[in-house]
Amino acid sequence: MRIERKVKNVLLGILVCAAVLFLAEHLFHDRWGLQQYDSMWSKWQLDSEQWVVDKIIDARINGIGNYNGMMVEYQQQIGFAGMLFSVVDKLVNHNAEFTDPIPKDVMGGLNVLIFLILFFVLLYWLYRESGLFTAGVVYVSLLFTNWTAYSVRNIYWVTWTMLLPMIALLILMMWEDGRDKRKNGLLFVLSFATIFLRSACGYEFISCVMVAMELPLIYYAVKRAWGLKIYLKRAAIAGAGALLGFAGALFVNLALMAGLKGWKGAVDYMIFISARRTGYITLDSFDPDVVKAFDVPLFEVFKMYWTGDTDVPVFGNYGLSLLIPLFFVPAAVTLAAMLIREKNRRKTGGLQLQMGAEEKKTVGLILVMLVSLLGPVSWLVLAKGHAVHHPHIDYVIFGLPFTMMGFASVAQIIKYWAKQVGDRYAAKKE
Repeated sequence: MRIERKVKNVLLGILVCAAVLFLAEHLFHDRWGLQQYDSMWSKWQLDSEQWVVDKIIDARINGIGNYNGMMVEYQQQIGFAGMLFSVVDKLVNHNAEFTDPIPKDVMGGLNVLIFLILFFVLLYWLYRESGLFTAGVVYVSLLFTNWTAYSVRNIYWVTWTMLLPMIALLILMMWEDGRDKRKNGLLFVLSFATIFLRSACGYEFISCVMVAMELPLIYYAVKRAWGLKIYLKRAAIAGAGALLGFAGALFVNLALMAGLKGWKGAVDYMIFISARRTGYITLDSFDPDVVKAFDVPLFEVFKMYWTGDTDVPVFGNYGLSLLIPLFFVPAAVTLAAMLIREKNRRKTGGLQLQMGAEEKKTVGLILVMLVSLLGPVSWLVLAKGHAVHHPHIDYVIFGLPFTMMGFASVAQIIKYWAKQVGDRYAAKKE
């Protein structure tokens, strides 16, 4: 038995390594030719990357601490990506001259590596909770999630920082689940630290990241039957940590800018930038096209993203107008069937039974999927100006992690119904 188990583990290890390498080649090189939109694949957000490149070049001349560590031309955030890749540059090219090329392949490869580590933690969790089929469906889905593939290598967007808070809390929940403990202090620290890190790389999509961070709590609240009081307490702890992490990053950003502009100049600049993104504060110095974006009704913003006002769909050749019904309809049918079955059980005098393990997994993943959509929706509401002006960027938010959780829930629903059919067939045979 031990030998068989060792062989099984070796084969599983080989499978995982092959899966990592296959996905790495896809995300880094498009080795398998799955990207149909080459102009986006090869050119997406190179202008944003240039801010990091300029920081690296400046760090070669003046040191990483120049401009208080922030990027030379873009000081709307702490500039952690610029600092990180300046360190990578010095490690890889420690004798680099001003005119030497930037080792962007190494930096992009580091982004891909960290993203894959986080993604495979998610797959491991799905494998533990729902089996190989669900993990495999989510793995395959990433190969066709266009915007995630565009962003993973980018040395400005450091996409892995958007996934990190959710994965950090997921690891904590798995640890707690195995020991039947709850570590609220660690929950707060992880929420604070990971949101601070993400904010240090940019405040874009921060509401999406905060919503995604809460998803593990929702799943385990269902699985462990916490009850509403415990769930709300833990969600509040995580939320408080996240908000303080965001506020802490904002304060550090202001302090760094104040060293260059003075406190008044730093605060005025940050207010201006926040207003430009959200559209909820009007300043006379805004460009006419920016001011016009503030007047776009929210319904029109939602419609723009629903209908796909872009040349590149969210998933393969399909946009949100297909994906959302694909995820929501099976979820609604399954939840309705569960409610009807419970109602019928009560009418016939049956005992009210608690959800079984499979029902908990199904309900948990459905709720996670439903709530994950609130992340992108929150950004379209809170940062309407950004959403209107940047559809060539903002579609990224629907892949982190809404499409992942959507396909996970569909796979689990298929498993659930297959089990129901199998159980009925077995009962009839008896």
